[in-house]
Amino acid sequence: MYDTIKIIGELNSIPKQIKDLQLTPFNWNGFLWIPHFRDSNVPLYYKSTFKNISLRIIENQLHVINSLHKFYHGNNYKLFTYKQVCRAFAILNNNLPIDVYKAKVLKLSVGVVIIENPQKIFDEWLYYYGKPYIPMKNKNKIYGAKFFLTDYYIKGYDKTYEVKQHNKINLNVNYFRFEIEGKINIFNNKTNNVGIYTVNDLLDKTKFNRLGEVLLEKYIQIEKQPKLDLTKLTLKEKRLVASMRNHEVKENIRKQHKDTYKKDRKEYNKLINNLDNSTFQNQVISKLNQQIQYSINN
Repeated sequence: MYDTIKIIGELNSIPKQIKDLQLTPFNWNGFLWIPHFRDSNVPLYYKSTFKNISLRIIENQLHVINSLHKFYHGNNYKLFTYKQVCRAFAILNNNLPIDVYKAKVLKLSVGVVIIENPQKIFDEWLYYYGKPYIPMKNKNKIYGAKFFLTDYYIKGYDKTYEVKQHNKINLNVNYFRFEIEGKINIFNNKTNNVGIYTVNDLLDKTKFNRLGEVLLEKYIQIEKQPKLDLTKLTLKEKRLVASMRNHEVKENIRKQHKDTYKKDRKEYNKLINNLDNSTFQNQVISKLNQQIQYSINN
């Protein structure tokens, strides 16, 4: 389930070249380290790579950034299970000059891929906590949807299309990827309460399971477009639906008429919850859960 990570670990030792602020590339610990400059002749940091993983030495710390999923598989559309995650971190620990397991986690992405029609899925998305999604575009093609929050974002997109555009690979299957990514505090707040601080926490099976629950909860919390039969609604209900689905109108009511908004919102939720038209979205949720459970148990 893990994808992008950003972790920071204390170096076991600092090479002499860095202590001396060497201005030219050098080899150390099996990697070529290249100085990076900005507005001066003093290196800001030294950088290297390990497969797709970006490595940066800043003072006495090593920053490890990028997709753990792609590091292990070479892509992030194949299944990435708990045991594979453990092996991926073991490889990093055996090759990097830090104790990877004690490294602090600053950023994390969690996601899964299912076989389903991506366009049909995000075409039914409306809001997440009152925020409309931003279309993910490539030229004139909308291939996904993204919700931006303060410390994280949620996105769902056509993985088959993305792989074809960026990797020139035809998967010949409709893959939909759903993920959340953000600063680590979003996984440690009162709502999610996972408790992720170090890489050791990422390998805790109970916490891995909880992250799967959080991922599924986020998807369920996205407000989706029911297929309303307007002919069966009263005029009052039609007006209610119109005001709740127009973001500008809804936000204006929420800010200027708070009591009315609370009442309207309650009636709207009751109306939507009574609709028996969620077969497709329930199917999507079921597939997401199946992939999450498989990742946990394998």
